[in-house]
Amino acid sequence: MLRAFSGFGFALAAMPLLVLVIEPVNAVVLCAVLAFVAALRSFRRVWRAADGKRLKPLLAGSLIGTPIGVYALDILPAQTIELLIGIGVLASAFFLWRGGVRDGGGGTAAALPVGGLAGLMGGALGIPGPPVVIYLLRTEADAGIARATLMMFFNVSCLISLTGYAVAGKLAEVSPALLVLGVPCLLIGDWLGFHLFERFGGSHHRHISLVALAFAGAIALINALG
Repeated sequence: MLRAFSGFGFALAAMPLLVLVIEPVNAVVLCAVLAFVAALRSFRRVWRAADGKRLKPLLAGSLIGTPIGVYALDILPAQTIELLIGIGVLASAFFLWRGGVRDGGGGTAAALPVGGLAGLMGGALGIPGPPVVIYLLRTEADAGIARATLMMFFNVSCLISLTGYAVAGKLAEVSPALLVLGVPCLLIGDWLGFHLFERFGGSHHRHISLVALAFAGAIALINALG
């Protein structure tokens, strides 16, 4: 619901909660699979509204950073992954709270390194969102364009991550039972999020997302340190 309403927040909200009940490595891969299912439903809806000038370098950077992140997933201890997820989510909430939207112009030069960092975080932690969310919400004044560009980035980047996980042999580790449980809930939330955005617009998505992200990040950090 959060993802469809704001354009971001699925992995950021889901990962801190998933690691409470399943192994962090499995949670990272499961999150990417569920994100891909959501992408299949929303691809056509947001394709035309996305900002291609920013989207292309963001995705190019993600192609560079994701394989490095997938490799890091193999070597990082589970507790470290949980700790980094909590820190990453809380940091994104903090910077969104502190930073306002700029004039909507420029900012394309930073898209490539931002995409690379997002790919690195996505491959290793399952949360590519923080760098891209902060970048777009601070450089794109139009909430609709920012939302569509975010969704398109996550739609394609989850496919990049899944390719890396498949090559690394990690897709087979995801339990089919978890997918059976997760996909229906995902689709219901996705439908509800689109409905809420169409009815209420993008004026409230920032505040709602901040509260949800701060809550999820705090839970993940407490769990990692406990």
